[in-house]
Amino acid sequence: MKRSNLIVLFFVLVALLLSGCAGCAEVLAQTEGTLAAEPEAMPELIEAEDTAPAEHEPTPEAAKAEAEELTLSYDAREQTFRVTGTRDYLSLSFPEEILKAWVLEVEGEDFAMSVYLTVLREEGMDLQTELPGLIDRTAKGLRFVREYLRENAGAAYPSALAELPVVVKLDRQYGYRVNEEQITLKYNERGTHREFVYLLALMDSDAVGWEHLGYAWYVGTCFNPYTEVIDMWPVVPKLPYYAQCIAGGVDPEHVSPADYRTFYDACARVCFERGLTHWGSYCESLPVTKEPDFSRFQNMEPGDTLLTAFTAASFLSWLDEAYGFEQVSLFCFGQKHFEEAFGTDFETAYEAWKAWIIDTYPQS
Repeated sequence: MKRSNLIVLFFVLVALLLSGCAGCAEVLAQTEGTLAAEPEAMPELIEAEDTAPAEHEPTPEAAKAEAEELTLSYDAREQTFRVTGTRDYLSLSFPEEILKAWVLEVEGEDFAMSVYLTVLREEGMDLQTELPGLIDRTAKGLRFVREYLRENAGAAYPSALAELPVVVKLDRQYGYRVNEEQITLKYNERGTHREFVYLLALMDSDAVGWEHLGYAWYVGTCFNPYTEVIDMWPVVPKLPYYAQCIAGGVDPEHVSPADYRTFYDACARVCFERGLTHWGSYCESLPVTKEPDFSRFQNMEPGDTLLTAFTAASFLSWLDEAYGFEQVSLFCFGQKHFEEAFGTDFETAYEAWKAWIIDTYPQS
């Protein structure tokens, strides 16, 4: 019986070949489906072949996958949770012990994170449900900044600093430190200053002025999909430039990083109307000389007294549109003076930007 079946199958295949193989694709598809189904009968053999060569050594792919697996451990004596690995932080599931822990430590591929959990508790964070997202956005946000600069900053890209691993310390302190081995970032909030401080570290200027602070806000929020600053939007209706934001096309229910360009522009409009008179936060309504990160007290530039941190971001975004991101970056990274980068002096550019803001965002 089996022999007769084989003979019939042989003549069917011959007929297909003689007819121009019109049905070959279907036959092959059926054959491939049959072959794909066969390994289920011997999973041990297939698993061994897929994950190891003949000498039974792990393949590089398997070794990498194993290294990326997340491990979660709790040290009750030190009241510390430790997370190691790089794969899908959103999949983390913290047990109830996280509510007793004092410290969270994360060790990833290109960053490490140490979190004083009391800071997050004081902000009302639900540690069990929100910590995985915070870790994930931290890893992706820092990576985004590096990739964005590499792709868009041209000759200004700080390759040496960008290759350094980053250590994030979320505690009661604030600032950054750069050495030959790593960049250490410190901030005392959930993460709204995460990319801001990182960008200041990448510029690593001995004299921080308006362009550095504006660039850190501009790049850290207006392009970055992982920014924590999105959480600021619920307070915007209380601000005097809320109407200008809405008129500028911002949907308060669906705020994106790109909307922060409008946010900074609208803030500048109010500054031109009210002056830098501390009508809001210092980032909005005081010159950058009042910022804790400002350090160019010797040889100050005109923008240091004319611009707030947020209006500096608006001015740089306008310069970006007019002259390109690479020129803005070359200026902010100190590789070009203002006139070299933009072909005009600061005062002329400032007045042109101011006229554009007033025309684009009329007072209601």
